[in-house]
Amino acid sequence: MSSPETLEFHAPGTGLSFRAKLLVDDNPDVVQQVLSQLPLQSVLGHVVVSGEAIWMPTRIVHLGRSNMVQRSPGAVYLYAPGQTICMTYGRITESAHVNKFGQIVEEDMPALRQLGELVWEQTIAQPRRNVVEINVRRAA
Repeated sequence: MSSPETLEFHAPGTGLSFRAKLLVDDNPDVVQQVLSQLPLQSVLGHVVVSGEAIWMPTRIVHLGRSNMVQRSPGAVYLYAPGQTICMTYGRITESAHVNKFGQIVEEDMPALRQLGELVWEQTIAQPRRNVVEINVRRAA
């Protein structure tokens, strides 16, 4: 049975997966936009300035209501100007508020951290860049 309240993120080349609980009541417009785009296939990048977070480009154009809150570990948010979904896995170094629409399930935080560190190594730290694929779907 599929649950519309939870998303599953899977990076097939790494074998890592994690889930995010959707904040349907807090951010219904963004949740609906994300759900309408599923399943999503994209690639992962790592932020450089704002701390320990990874991002994936999407085709979501958001013009509706937002849920602007402080960044926190496990936050899943839409960066509307860049049309990206971002996931914070650790330390935050920027104070700007974000449009949060999901929260990583607590027991899946180690997998998100491991993926974040891998994406940092593969896309920022190493002089030879590698692509890290990500797939998002409704959780089973």
